[in-house]
Amino acid sequence: MRFHFFPSLCAITLALLTAQSAVAEADIAKGKRQYQQLCAMCHGRNAEKQAFDTSAVIAGMAESDIVTALEKRKNGEIEGAGNTVKARLSEQDRQNLAAYIATLGE
Repeated sequence: MRFHFFPSLCAITLALLTAQSAVAEADIAKGKRQYQQLCAMCHGRNAEKQAFDTSAVIAGMAESDIVTALEKRKNGEIEGAGNTVKARLSEQDRQNLAAYIATLGE
């Protein structure tokens, strides 16, 4: 018995990997613009403040932790004043913001 489905399986696998990598590339410049427009008022210019004296200081947080926190806020798993803003962020926006914020702690 020959495996004729193997080329199709390879094509599907390649398509999935390509789709995942499309989000993996963060744009720090876009993240900076988004941060300045959406986040700086509450988190501080350099992410050094606790928003409304209740959130964590996000400067110095790991990029993956920032993405996770943004996702949880978007999904309503974490309550907070900024949830309406975070609910509008796409997956790419969250990646861009996290990449930029991670540079503030360096």
